[in-house]
Amino acid sequence: MRVLVRWLVGFLRRAAPARPRGLRGVGSAAEEAAARALERGGYRVVDRNVRFRFGELDLVCEHRGVLVFVEVKARRAREHGHPLEAITLGKQRQLTRLAEAYLQRLSRAPPCRFDAVSVDLDSTGRAVSVQVVRDAFQPHGNRWRQESRSRTRGRTML
Repeated sequence: MRVLVRWLVGFLRRAAPARPRGLRGVGSAAEEAAARALERGGYRVVDRNVRFRFGELDLVCEHRGVLVFVEVKARRAREHGHPLEAITLGKQRQLTRLAEAYLQRLSRAPPCRFDAVSVDLDSTGRAVSVQVVRDAFQPHGNRWRQESRSRTRGRTML
């Protein structure tokens, strides 16, 4: 009986379609689809998954001389809304802070912008559609601009 159960479990595992496991699997599949779409659009991926103690930048790209910080959002179903709805004001502030930290690593400060990529996935985790939104948001308020200049030693992000 045990042999039959093992055989059946093994058969079912092989027969199941390959599917990214957990949120990391879905996230990496979405980021890969986003990177391919961006490269087709003339972007050059400079960095992926840049981690800081207070968050992570999904993709950092270069597009026509502009450094682009890209936030990738994915959904398997629209029950939870459009993927880009997840980029709230708080998330925008966090991305701005992450971009400032990234810029402090550089010797020069190129012009920058924030893009967003929406990836719709099917039930197996494959990308069905990819939408790139250029200049998805601007860092908010004059207060940020003043702080940004002082934190980045005279560099401006906009």
